[in-house]
Amino acid sequence: MSPLWEMRSAASSYMNDYYLSTVFQALDSQNNYLRVQENALTGTATKFDDASMANMILLVQVGENLLKKSVSEDNHETYEVALKRFAKLLSDRKKLRANKASF
Repeated sequence: MSPLWEMRSAASSYMNDYYLSTVFQALDSQNNYLRVQENALTGTATKFDDASMANMILLVQVGENLLKKSVSEDNHETYEVALKRFAKLLSDRKKLRANKASF
């Protein structure tokens, strides 16, 4: 990608995160918002069209490393723990809706 395209893409990503986190905070639901994003990709990992086996293995490793990172400086919960918490929350809500629908 050209530097201008990268800058435009990054700015859009940061603004989306800012607006969404602000909305969730305003609704007192900040614990229901989690953005998972790796900002330190380099080399072939940044190419959208590289589906080579080597790059797929690299991207899996990037994802596994990301799971071990803290969500933020303020929240030391790892992405792995946060994603499991989200999965449980969604599962519990689905079960609750299914129970209400059966009445």
